[in-house]
Amino acid sequence: MKNSSFGDVIFNFGWEKKINIHLFDNEYNIVVQAEAYFEKDGISCEQEDAYVDFTDNKDARLKTVESLLCLIVSKDDEILSRFTPQLLLFKRNGDYALLFDDTEDEDCGIAVCLMPEPEIMAQDSYI
Repeated sequence: MKNSSFGDVIFNFGWEKKINIHLFDNEYNIVVQAEAYFEKDGISCEQEDAYVDFTDNKDARLKTVESLLCLIVSKDDEILSRFTPQLLLFKRNGDYALLFDDTEDEDCGIAVCLMPEPEIMAQDSYI
């Protein structure tokens, strides 16, 4: 499907595509997902607005992610060895977070929430 905000997406337990992001001077290819229970649900207006917010403010949003991660681990090399970004998840209401694998919590990982308020929490608390 081609969406006016997200562009080309496919349905796979939500609408997905891949993008590249830069964190701590490293490039990552991650999945962007607009949450949807059924393909017929499409992408909500709130998700479209949130994605536009992310793309229009991408550098600032990613700097926020870096700042929040630095509150957990003080050294960039420790952050890079511990956290790996995997998924930028847009909930139906427009809230969104960047989800990371965490080598210290392989079962859960962390979510760095960007909207509505920047904060870090366990992925299972966010999802």
